[in-house]
Amino acid sequence: MIVKAKASFVMTSPRKLRLVVDAVRGLSPKAAIDQLKMLPKRAAGVLLSVFEQAMGNAKNNFKLSPENLKIKSLSINDGPRGPKRMDRSHGARFDRGVKRRKYAHVNLELEEKTYGK
Repeated sequence: MIVKAKASFVMTSPRKLRLVVDAVRGLSPKAAIDQLKMLPKRAAGVLLSVFEQAMGNAKNNFKLSPENLKIKSLSINDGPRGPKRMDRSHGARFDRGVKRRKYAHVNLELEEKTYGK
């Protein structure tokens, strides 16, 4: 059974999210949640909400125990880039063109541990 959770159009650059994902990649979901609560990064809060969403989906929708889950895949994809607003005089003019704000998509898949196979 595969449990999915995602967050779309996260207003954090994918590079910063990937740094936090690398810290929790090999852990179980419960250990990853504990680790994310302690990390002093803004991206950790985004990933924490995605993990809690996946754990809630597993418990309520599929009646799975949180102890029997493992991370199947955790990916950070690039989202669209929007204009970065600069509120000051001549804010629309830059030296090297328009600055772009980076967005990201977070995809998490959990699966049930299989024993003896």
